[in-house]
Amino acid sequence: MMIDLIGGGSLGLLYGGKLAAAGADVRLWCRTPEQAAKLASRGITIRDADGGTESQAKAGSFFAGPLEGFAEAWTARPGRWILLMTKQKDTEEASRMSAGRLASGKRATDHPPGVVCFQNGYGHMEKLEKLLPGWPLYAAVTTEGAKRADACEVVHAGAGTTWLGPAGREHARHMEERPEELVQMLQKAGFSAVLANDIDRRIYRKLLVNSVINPLTALWNVPNGELLASSERLRTMSMLLQEALAVYDASGIAWEEDIWDQILEVCRATAGNISSMLKDVRNGAETEIDWINGAVIGLANQAGVRAPLHELMVGLVKGLSIREE
Repeated sequence: MMIDLIGGGSLGLLYGGKLAAAGADVRLWCRTPEQAAKLASRGITIRDADGGTESQAKAGSFFAGPLEGFAEAWTARPGRWILLMTKQKDTEEASRMSAGRLASGKRATDHPPGVVCFQNGYGHMEKLEKLLPGWPLYAAVTTEGAKRADACEVVHAGAGTTWLGPAGREHARHMEERPEELVQMLQKAGFSAVLANDIDRRIYRKLLVNSVINPLTALWNVPNGELLASSERLRTMSMLLQEALAVYDASGIAWEEDIWDQILEVCRATAGNISSMLKDVRNGAETEIDWINGAVIGLANQAGVRAPLHELMVGLVKGLSIREE
């Protein structure tokens, strides 16, 4: 069972490294040839939160290559699964460069691989449906904590759970292809992986959590746990959540009664973690604000209501960096 992972970031290194170390047949596709060359020569090292070696995938135990070579390699040796590990903002482009080249022209196949999307936020599945019509598409929600240290090393900051399932009614038909083999391989690699038939609910739950935590950590330049440090911060978090819940109500999206307590627990459990949005701001990189708080705004627009606080979050986070047109 060949598994192709698209993206050599924190999740790509974590999942690719642990899968390869467990004996899975892995190909890891990177944005740059330079990272691919380093991975081919050094392998992948996964550190625990204390800096010790948790796992290693030695050089030669997996294939690493630049994304441009994916389609040719897949055509020569088809894979069973494609795990999209890029950030939301890069997903469409990475998909076009990889699976998209298989879905068009001479590379089309009657038996396309299953595609599993690990992105935060909401809205990317609809774009992939158009890019990969008729392909079995799955969404993944994970609470694994990972931070890339360099091109070949990742820190496993905290163990979590990975849920996989078909997102939306249009993909429910693929549940008959239940990906037990992939879930079992992830479990063999040491992940807590679960096949879920309620993945949409989990996606919407994670969107709520991220839309409250991520922009505020980015704006206040604090780790997750510091959001609980004052009543003013808690009040702002609550206001963001209440507005998002009103949008969910207007959209007919169910939410859990204890979601506020869940958000507080995420802050406590990841107290020392730097959110991906804050990391992007510090690095001067484009954030995922349009796919997180922007997704809440999109739901509000579809329901005919407003989400002014989330609109403010988008403007403020984008205003942290000024780029020339």
